[in-house]
Amino acid sequence: MSSLFNIGVSGLQTQQSALRIIGQNITNANTPGYTRQRADLAAQVGARESGLVVGAGVRIDNVTRIADAFIDQQVRVDVTSLAQFEAYGDRINQLQNSIYDPDFGIDTAIRDFFDAVQNAANEPTDLAMRQNVISSADALAKRFAGVTERASLQMRDVLSSLESAAVRVNELAELIVGVNQRIASLQSESGAGALNLMLDKREVLIKELASLVSIDAVTQDDGQLNIFVGKGQPLVLGSEASRLGISGDGEITLSTGNSSEVQSVSSSISGGEMGGLLKFREEVLWPAQNEVGRLAAAISSAFNQQHALGLDLEGNLGGDFFRDMNDPALVGTRVDYFGVNAARSGSPDARISVYIDDPFQHQADDYEIRFLESSTGAFTVSRRSDGQIVHHGTSLATPQTVAFEGIRVEFESGEFAPGDAILIRPYAGLGEELAVNVTDPAALALASPVSFSSDDANSGNARLSLQEIIDGDHPVFSSAGSLMPPLLIEFVSDTEYLILDNSNPAQPVALQPDPGLQRITPGGETHILPYDPGTTLVNTSGPAVGDMQLSSGFVNDLTPLGNGYPAGSVTFSGAGGFSQLVDLEAGGSARSTAQALSNVPGVTAAARTQVTLTDLVDHGTGTPLTLAINGVTLQGFSHLGELADAINADQALQDLNISARSDGSTLTLLSRYGDDLALHLQGDPNESVTVTNVKGESHTLRGSVTGSFDSMTVGGEISILLEPDLTITAQYDGVLAANPIQHRADMGFDAVLTGNVDRGDRFSIDFNQGGIADNRNANALAGLIDNRLMGHPPSSFAQTFGNLVQDVGVRAAQIETNREASQALLEQSEAFRESISGVNLDEEAANLIRHEQAYNAAAQVISVARDIFNILLDSVR
Repeated sequence: MSSLFNIGVSGLQTQQSALRIIGQNITNANTPGYTRQRADLAAQVGARESGLVVGAGVRIDNVTRIADAFIDQQVRVDVTSLAQFEAYGDRINQLQNSIYDPDFGIDTAIRDFFDAVQNAANEPTDLAMRQNVISSADALAKRFAGVTERASLQMRDVLSSLESAAVRVNELAELIVGVNQRIASLQSESGAGALNLMLDKREVLIKELASLVSIDAVTQDDGQLNIFVGKGQPLVLGSEASRLGISGDGEITLSTGNSSEVQSVSSSISGGEMGGLLKFREEVLWPAQNEVGRLAAAISSAFNQQHALGLDLEGNLGGDFFRDMNDPALVGTRVDYFGVNAARSGSPDARISVYIDDPFQHQADDYEIRFLESSTGAFTVSRRSDGQIVHHGTSLATPQTVAFEGIRVEFESGEFAPGDAILIRPYAGLGEELAVNVTDPAALALASPVSFSSDDANSGNARLSLQEIIDGDHPVFSSAGSLMPPLLIEFVSDTEYLILDNSNPAQPVALQPDPGLQRITPGGETHILPYDPGTTLVNTSGPAVGDMQLSSGFVNDLTPLGNGYPAGSVTFSGAGGFSQLVDLEAGGSARSTAQALSNVPGVTAAARTQVTLTDLVDHGTGTPLTLAINGVTLQGFSHLGELADAINADQALQDLNISARSDGSTLTLLSRYGDDLALHLQGDPNESVTVTNVKGESHTLRGSVTGSFDSMTVGGEISILLEPDLTITAQYDGVLAANPIQHRADMGFDAVLTGNVDRGDRFSIDFNQGGIADNRNANALAGLIDNRLMGHPPSSFAQTFGNLVQDVGVRAAQIETNREASQALLEQSEAFRESISGVNLDEEAANLIRHEQAYNAAAQVISVARDIFNILLDSVR
């Protein structure tokens, strides 16, 4: 009877406990993080009776927490993903609203500014129009500052949010450590219900932790959970927690346990709110800050360069319109030591300046300079956006210059140790530094400093115009209010011209250095002056050039004398070890020498031979005065003007490319391609002409009583144009000096000739005196808005900002799509978990009835056992 009674009691107690568990489930149906529990019943084995083993009732074998570790992990992953996209999306929407705001955006201000410049170009003398340019520039600078300031505010918000998240991560890690310890102790006790509640509590903490940062969790044998962040860095190891921190420059650090060692983990942190903040900062905010700064630098640089090439209303060359982005006050603010070792990076006297040399073609980025731990002095420069190394250095002894991707870093002083790190942010704050230098509207340089005029006698329809000012600091602009020297373009044929020094318009002389005879393409467009910066010009300056070879006496025929030029050689050298030797034969004409030199890559040589005739004496009696030029005889002239006309009219001399010009008192005789000039004079003894060579040496040819010829031959000179990086040396001292001087070839500006010219046409180039109504530089300034100066493929200023807005908008749309997808995935995984671990009230109600019935039945068993026991007592009384 006692066995039956005990069976009934065990059933009563077990069903009562099961009912309590069901009640726990029901009352916690809406408790966040609660996991459904189940009473696992097991039959109790009793003692052997009459050779049989009968049961001894029932017991609760275990209170099982109905959870699926895989589903729990999936929920954490989805929580991490959604939190990341929410943090990312909230910030990117703020940034998008900031840069796209029509009241504060930059693209509208760019167009307004250049519209104001164009209006001033239409009315260059109107001070109100000029003032509007300055006002619009101020508005543009304020727009840049506004957008940059909003980005800086977001940067501070990101940093503050990271700090708050790190604090909460540390709090959660400590709480998880406490729960870990409690779980370990409960596992050694018979406290399944309490253990399950601790597991629920820990899962809630882990889920919140997963919303802050992506984690990996591994359970130990004692039930404690290890949690790792980043690339396996431990946040929780059983009963020990590490701590996340935020350095001053926004880097995330991790300190393990009680260790003083701190490591940077920013590059490995992902997921959750912290991961979203980091990705937003690195993928959107930093690039946007840099691109806005680069655009400010590009506008400032391009506008300043063009403005410096114009003239203001006072006739002065323009200066910087905007603040120079390489202002000494700015170049030292773009450097910072960073990372966990910032306190020891570099010596206290380190001075580093960062210059922006090219804001147009290279992407805007930040750079890290790291000194290798394994080598004293060796360093690398890498882009922060993708880690790509852009420069290697083997040592860094100051002072030293390091240049990469349009950036120039000047290490002026200081010492650096292995492991030191330097952050270079060339563009980040430049949007706030854009400022207008010009306050006086009269100081706007809207005119061009160069003017062009055509001779009234020109018969061609060509015109000369300014293409651009290449270098406002060129010596040609060294004298205020004048061109040094003024130039004359004189066409000696329909396709060939000389560039002359027109300082004395009555007697132009060869330009020094002399670019030689130049050619145009008829009807096309020709850059009339050498204009490519870096090209150099060498003129033949050896002692033999232009020497007069004189006959020892009067001769009877027109055989030319040699020019007396010695043999020699010339060597051209260039980058990459280039070297080429050219041998020159003795007596070779300037023309043949120029042709040989022009066969060298990067070398263009031109030759000409020129002499001046003066003091012509012709008495008109006796032997007719005759002048033979390279075998072609001329008679019937009484003065130099008639002689020049005769030369230019003679077809044979035209075929020999020989021409002349005369002002009546002098005659300049020119062999355009550098053939030797052989002169023979015949006449009476008292008739003569004086010949002067390019060195100013003179000789008088005279007539003779015998009727024979007085003879001389003059060799030509050569102009050699060399492309950048080419140098020239001569191995003799004849036509070229042993070490010829390489002069700068360009004139500081580029002039273009269009149309057709006729021989004798002339064009003057001079300083634009009194050109206050001139608007050529204003048009060039206004045209900058359409110039595609930025990036690859090339974009205009407005397009560049539009591209930034578009990129941010596209990324914002992608993040919103990802957020919605993550939300759906989380809802799905939570629903799946709920179907497994959540409380189903209908199911629990059914279980409640079932266990209530079992409870009642167990009570009935006890009642039956009592009745049997009473019957047995009554039977023995």
